[in-house]
Amino acid sequence: MQNIKIIIGASYGDEGKGLATDFFGAQVQRGQGTVNVLTNGGPQRGHTVELADGRRHIFKHFGAASFRGADTYYARQFMVNPMEFVREYEELQEICGETAAFADPLCRFSTPWDMLVNQMLKEKQGIHNSCGFGIWETVLRYRRGYGITLGAFAAMSRVDRITWLRRLRDGYFAGRLRELGLAHLDGRHGLFCPGSAPGLEDLFFSDGILFHFDEDCETMLSLCPMRKEEHLRRYQTVLFENAQGLLLDGNAAEEQEFTTPSTTGVGKVLQTVESVFCGTDVEVCYVTRSYLTRHGDGSMKACTEGEIAADQLGAALPGLVTDMTNVQNRFQGNLRYGMMDVDLLAGRIGADYARCLGAAGNHYHPSIMITHLNEYAGIDTDRLAAQFGTLYLSDGRTCRDTFKVVSRTAI
Repeated sequence: MQNIKIIIGASYGDEGKGLATDFFGAQVQRGQGTVNVLTNGGPQRGHTVELADGRRHIFKHFGAASFRGADTYYARQFMVNPMEFVREYEELQEICGETAAFADPLCRFSTPWDMLVNQMLKEKQGIHNSCGFGIWETVLRYRRGYGITLGAFAAMSRVDRITWLRRLRDGYFAGRLRELGLAHLDGRHGLFCPGSAPGLEDLFFSDGILFHFDEDCETMLSLCPMRKEEHLRRYQTVLFENAQGLLLDGNAAEEQEFTTPSTTGVGKVLQTVESVFCGTDVEVCYVTRSYLTRHGDGSMKACTEGEIAADQLGAALPGLVTDMTNVQNRFQGNLRYGMMDVDLLAGRIGADYARCLGAAGNHYHPSIMITHLNEYAGIDTDRLAAQFGTLYLSDGRTCRDTFKVVSRTAI
């Protein structure tokens, strides 16, 4: 029987999904066959893994179990970014050797112009609710009918790919710049970008970017074969690694501007598991820090007493250590903090996991992993263990600092 884990962020993301994925990957002996499925969003994720030997990597376009020899599979909901794929593939070669990857042919993909429009818009607005990878722009472009599947793109000749990309840039993206007030009709290319860096319109319409992007596409397609989701049956262990967290779900009615355009809960993964597997044990693991964090703008309603200012952290979180992953950046701003409301945490986990209760094809059970207990240990772990049965507690940066607790009093 296959072993399936679904790793989900329980709040606003930045919670330890990389550590959790590495932990589950480490339970499998090499050679038994493990695949790490990236299920939603794109490479705006930043899932950190640290090993006892000092190696450290922030996984964006590859699964966080890659150090354990796991292959990476891009589910159809994942937005592939050829530029980021090539960058991280080369980086991982230096750290852990060759890394195998496969993609569902129905994947969408981002272009450099999605990223440029995203970054230009956020600079103009002066708000922090983006990673700069053009995720929302990619989603919007596909919704408007200006996108093709990765499989269809891969089937094109190089000449046809370049022709398609040039038309997309000079047609759709030129119109998108005008729509957002980022450019006006003027200048050498028929567009002028007011208030932007000198020559930005030249950069935007440069064939150098186009040809470089096509080269990255060629490299990625040669290293990442197309495989339908039935390919997952070949593996003994399947780790579904969701991105972001339940409070950033794009289907939420509130704060759409500050969410992510994807399903961050179990919903889409459940559909895949039920259609591909049968009679399999499936653990749905919800990951949370012992306190609450949020990267970027938006409310902190899930806190017990609201957001904690930076100068209050010493009193509230006396063991707080430097976060080397979530550093300040010009698109997301600073990482923000608050104390966890356990009632709200249990409520949103329970509501999301309830989707599994009607699934008949496999056997589901929930668990919770609480990370960063070395920084703050005040969260009510007994209450969570009693409600959900299985807890994983982590008080350090590596999976060796994580252990499993099973409650005998689970409701």
